[in-house]
Amino acid sequence: MRPPMKAAVIIAVLLVLLTCLGAWIYARRPQAAPVEHVKVWLVLSPEEGLVLHDEMARQLASAFETWYKEHHGTPAVVEVEFKSFEEFRTSLAFGGLDFDVLMAGTLELVEGHEDLFTPYNSTVKEELLELVPNGTYCGCPIMELNTTTPRWYAWCFHAPCLLYDPGAFDPPSTWDGLANKCLRLENALLVPDPAGDPYVRDLPLSIYAYEAWALGNESLGWARAWNITLFIWATSGNMTREPWVRAVGLPWGNYSAILCSDMIAYHIIVEAGHGWLAIRYLNGTLLRPSPILLKPRPGRVEVSRAFVDFVLSKEGQSIIAGYLMPIRPDVDARGPVLSPFSEGFPVVRKVNETFLDMASDMVEDYHECWLVKPYEDLREAWWWVRKANMTKTTNPNATKYLRWALGNFTRISVYLNRTYVDRLYNETGRWVNKTDVVKEWEREARRAYDRALENAKTFIEQAGGLSAYGPQAPSRPTLMGLPFTEDLRMASHIERALRPFLPDTRGSLPLRTQSTKCSSSILRGSSHLSLILRTSPPEENSISWLR
Repeated sequence: MRPPMKAAVIIAVLLVLLTCLGAWIYARRPQAAPVEHVKVWLVLSPEEGLVLHDEMARQLASAFETWYKEHHGTPAVVEVEFKSFEEFRTSLAFGGLDFDVLMAGTLELVEGHEDLFTPYNSTVKEELLELVPNGTYCGCPIMELNTTTPRWYAWCFHAPCLLYDPGAFDPPSTWDGLANKCLRLENALLVPDPAGDPYVRDLPLSIYAYEAWALGNESLGWARAWNITLFIWATSGNMTREPWVRAVGLPWGNYSAILCSDMIAYHIIVEAGHGWLAIRYLNGTLLRPSPILLKPRPGRVEVSRAFVDFVLSKEGQSIIAGYLMPIRPDVDARGPVLSPFSEGFPVVRKVNETFLDMASDMVEDYHECWLVKPYEDLREAWWWVRKANMTKTTNPNATKYLRWALGNFTRISVYLNRTYVDRLYNETGRWVNKTDVVKEWEREARRAYDRALENAKTFIEQAGGLSAYGPQAPSRPTLMGLPFTEDLRMASHIERALRPFLPDTRGSLPLRTQSTKCSSSILRGSSHLSLILRTSPPEENSISWLR
């Protein structure tokens, strides 16, 4: 073989050997660890387009990715999607649950659909049960308790609170204190419509909880709690279905305070940048769980379970505690967030859990029928009742109309008593067949406010109280010879001109004095009104009365 040919063969052989060696080295190279993926739906927003606690979600996801790599040796990627309550319900109805882990705002979102989710005994379950004996803290469960393998755990607590501007509002510490303050500073407070804000559906139950259980008398507490709730709603500046929108207006002085969920309040303060606002929990605070649930897709079971474990761990809860109330007593809350386990937190520690399970929906419906749906009727009736209560008279025949006005206005506290709640619950099949009862409540509420308004007008007329609008009666005749709604608005504008800082709300005048003795007695839940009404029945030709 000639030398050039020999050299070429040698070179070819060497190239083949080198290629084989390269392939062998490549095959023996360290393999990159597979990346685990987990998709989390964060369903906290009552309204589409509203994103709550996105900063918390990003921090939680980043911390988990680091934690998972350290503990499992495998990188993980967390994908977080923010969904509204309505988007989640739609996905639930049409089977579009495209997630591995669900972090929901309220337990009611998943009630009745628990079978869709995967039961899981978290690695921190026993630890949680040691920290929170029996898995319940002050009537609030931290996991599903009626099964050996829970389908949900609480990842945070939420509760109603008072969000306020400290420079414009000195907050009380009690619900009755708030009602008294609203009587003095009318229009300063915004109240929520529970139909639009699912986080505050238990707000009237919170007021009742303190009056009934902390003070130890369920029957008297019922009447007192509804009187307090009545006056808070009647003297409010407005009622809103979107407290998250109105809360943003607090820094600009539109209102001084708003009743809302801390889920919204903490977002406004911590993540929306309004750090000068403050939060106050009032006595009778009832805690509610926000659940985390598993529905892992194939190949994502282990990483999804690990994410739940991390959220419930001390490390995960420490992150959450900077944004919302943690569920672990061994975690310190940070910044403006308060720990429900801290000394002095006004949680109701002794609760009637049977009543909570049985009557929470009934209390919500009762509140809606008497205070939410007839809100404008309530506000107008309150304007006239207050005007009558401030009118002096020496006419003994007029005073009975004031008693009837006050009695009808506060009828919410006596129409349904605590004892009848149990019977009504059973008669309606555990509050399932409730339609007729709810319709009756709506009718009775509007009838009571109409009677209160007409009796207040009659009292003012007989007491000679028309001078507040000038010496002449209105030019247009009415049933009682008193102003139409237009005249009422005109009088409101005239008096508001003396105090122009008050917001312009329909038919609402500023209070010129402290609440009177009579109004305070009603607020305290005194029974003297019903006694007077029983012992002094109205004449046959009277306009209206309590029955």
